[in-house]
Amino acid sequence: MQRVLRRTLLAAQLIAATVIATPAHAQSSVSGSIAITAQVVAPLQLIVTHALDFGRMLTATTKTIAPSAATGGRFELIGEGGSAVTVTLSMPSQLNPPSGSNLPVTNWTYLLGDSPTLTGTPVAFNSGTSDPIPARFQTFAGTTKLYFGIGATVQASAAQPTTAYTGTGQITVAYSDL
Repeated sequence: MQRVLRRTLLAAQLIAATVIATPAHAQSSVSGSIAITAQVVAPLQLIVTHALDFGRMLTATTKTIAPSAATGGRFELIGEGGSAVTVTLSMPSQLNPPSGSNLPVTNWTYLLGDSPTLTGTPVAFNSGTSDPIPARFQTFAGTTKLYFGIGATVQASAAQPTTAYTGTGQITVAYSDL
């Protein structure tokens, strides 16, 4: 009986070795399919809703405007819900009069939120080009908004000419997940 069992096992091993060693017939062609998708997103929009306005001030005084103040600079970003963006702020280090000494601008700050009511602790940034500020639109189908407030400090010297001073800041926004 053991002899029959050994022969059966040996036969099974030979059959298995033959099946494994026999090359499969190569196919001359194969085909398949792949899904192809795309999503078109809304272009970014930037709307400046309020200029940073220091208003009137006396010589030899300092005036600070918070980014959440009614006279703070305000802008809105409109973009695709759930998308990430980077915001770069390049603000002037001085305001210029028609003639005479410039008015220095320091202590730039911003607030960012999903609501026009900006709350929280202002974040400082450099007056030149800031490091990119990462932000993300709320996850909604379609477009949604982000709200920014900008503030700073001006300091008029005792000899500051009494005139109007102006300057321009630059805001650059780009999708960072496209």
